[in-house]
Amino acid sequence: LRWDGLTLGWLRLNRHELVPLRVALQGLRFRCVPRPADVDRGLLPLAHLQPFVGLRGITVQLCDDDGALITRLDLDADSVFQLPDNFNARACDLSAWYARTGFAAGDSILVTTRRAEPLTLQLVREPAVEFKPSAVAAQDAELLNAIVDRVARSQLTLIPSDEVVLPIFAAASWRTTYPGTPWQQLVTQDGRMHLIDDIFLTSQRHPALRFFSDDEVFASVAQPEHDQMAASADLLTEIDALQRDLRRTREDDADQGLWDGQLLRASAAYGVVDGSQRGFSELDGSDNDSWSDDWDPEGPFEIDERLAEDPAALYEARRRLLAALPPGVADELNDARPEEAELIIARHLNYLLVHEPALFPRIDVPLETSGDFAQDPDIDADDDEGWQDAWDENDDLVSELDEAFWDNDDTVSTRSGELISQFSDYLSEMGKSAATARLRVRDLHIVADFLASFYGRTLAEGDYATLDECLFYFYPRRVMSSTPRQARSICTAVKQFYRFMLDRGEISDDRFAVALWRRRDQAARVVELYDQISSESPNFELLITRLFKPYTE
Repeated sequence: LRWDGLTLGWLRLNRHELVPLRVALQGLRFRCVPRPADVDRGLLPLAHLQPFVGLRGITVQLCDDDGALITRLDLDADSVFQLPDNFNARACDLSAWYARTGFAAGDSILVTTRRAEPLTLQLVREPAVEFKPSAVAAQDAELLNAIVDRVARSQLTLIPSDEVVLPIFAAASWRTTYPGTPWQQLVTQDGRMHLIDDIFLTSQRHPALRFFSDDEVFASVAQPEHDQMAASADLLTEIDALQRDLRRTREDDADQGLWDGQLLRASAAYGVVDGSQRGFSELDGSDNDSWSDDWDPEGPFEIDERLAEDPAALYEARRRLLAALPPGVADELNDARPEEAELIIARHLNYLLVHEPALFPRIDVPLETSGDFAQDPDIDADDDEGWQDAWDENDDLVSELDEAFWDNDDTVSTRSGELISQFSDYLSEMGKSAATARLRVRDLHIVADFLASFYGRTLAEGDYATLDECLFYFYPRRVMSSTPRQARSICTAVKQFYRFMLDRGEISDDRFAVALWRRRDQAARVVELYDQISSESPNFELLITRLFKPYTE
């Protein structure tokens, strides 16, 4: 149910609730507005039916308003066509229905799910002049805000739209009423998110992701240049206000003797290009076949850097992984795009853990099922907005595997790993819940990785200047799944860890960590503003430079 719920007929509403998919779909209504070019061709791209209709392994009956059959679609057969301007997009032939109803460019198709088994959709034409914008304004706002919220909470880079949009529709009071604006148009016009390949949602604005969207059915609506300039001016005002606040806080902390006032720039000097993450810096359209038989070790996947430096070890790891997967999955990976490959692997993690545990290095942090702590009320009071939201349902297992993969025999990393393990034990001894300990461990690994990679230091050797760089430059720009919530959470982990180090006698003063914890809202604000900077903005470089000033000067 965790990975394959939809294929089994179940929809996950949230961490604790599931509903039969047939119940969620029954009577559900949504709107399609085909592009003029598609109307001229007599086609309806199947992307308009996402995520209410799966794109494979299903037969869909399309009926008119009288219940008469328009067409029957076998989504794995020849009843669908490839769009001429998009090799990856498929469409169904509605030319006869368009002609019979007098359908014209700008008109809407109002779709109602009449039966869930077999899936039967009723299509009704609504002329453009009959559209009622005032009737859908509140619905559109509620839907868009709910999508933004769910995407922001996810730790995944690319989130399948069915995991976001379907649960919102299923629980909405308006699911069976007059349909609002297509959710795809709301997303592409909003600017806070990207719709990738008409299927995946992301809040990331990394240039490396651009090539996915070259031929999408739902293209982002470009703002007029003066609107872009106005938006940039407003954003620049907010950034400058934040920078003044940061400068004043740093100066106050220097006056209190917490540091010497000199910022460090090791990660900036490392040559980080904005938007390029570890493993993503060379991502372009030529990497689409990275999971083929001649898989490039330096392709668009986030892999351990030590493996990337040892191609033989990397190929051996790949061979073991493919050999351990269930029959047919390796062929599925070879045919998949990079973002699809990640999802395929994710669906089989539990299988691999059971059948080939040697693929996963051992870690010292006890693994507990989500059920053990999902109801635990003993969450740390410093988790500003609650751990349930911060700890994404897909993040518990994946983050621990990432931490295990990161562990190695290097002296600095090993020492930091030992300290983190001791700190986890300390939290348990202090009566903190398993959820709190796991959250702190995840956050500290980010800091430890930064200190080891750029300064050759253990966690015990962190100080105000290095941690300022980690929080206000490295974390927003180098960690692809960065969120305002986790920025605050890292500040809390830092404060508690160095209190632990002080109690142990490892350091003589933890005031610098307390000062950084007090700046947690500033750290979160940097991530929030970074998310608002569009790579399409004519002032992109200026906004990035100002946001990360003085690290970019």
